[in-house]
Amino acid sequence: MAKGSPTKKAEGPEYIRIVFDLPRHYDWSTGSYLGKVYAEAKENKKMVAPRCPKCKKLWARPPSPVCPKCKVDMGWDWVELPLTGTIFQYTYQVYPLWDPHEGERWSNPHPPAIILLDNGIYFRHLLEETDTKKLKEGMRVQAVWEEDYEKRGKGFQDILYFRTIEE
Repeated sequence: MAKGSPTKKAEGPEYIRIVFDLPRHYDWSTGSYLGKVYAEAKENKKMVAPRCPKCKKLWARPPSPVCPKCKVDMGWDWVELPLTGTIFQYTYQVYPLWDPHEGERWSNPHPPAIILLDNGIYFRHLLEETDTKKLKEGMRVQAVWEEDYEKRGKGFQDILYFRTIEE
């Protein structure tokens, strides 16, 4: 190509870059069922779940207006879930863990666990104990709630973690 002549444009799609200022805060409706879970957690530090009128099963995560098993209207029979239980299973994390979305190191040291609540419901949450030598299946645990009312409002995530208790 001669000096000074226009360069050939690459074939294919032309891309543009759009920059978004994050975070974008917004309000959204939780609806009547999930809204009850959020309200009870924030206002009363309680976990609640609807009970199916037909099969009597509790549906905590997520609460549903229709029983996923029986396909009947759940109605408004809500049950308060216990805040104590037994560690059924847990996983300890090996660092470094990286957030695949942000590329940042995860900073939460609390191991995730499956907790068998005292009413027979399996509940997934975090444990306070981070020393893997002290953790074992069968340990008794109790929910520890966020004390600052202004920071609450995340439903079951208002529970910071489950702390081991002696019985």
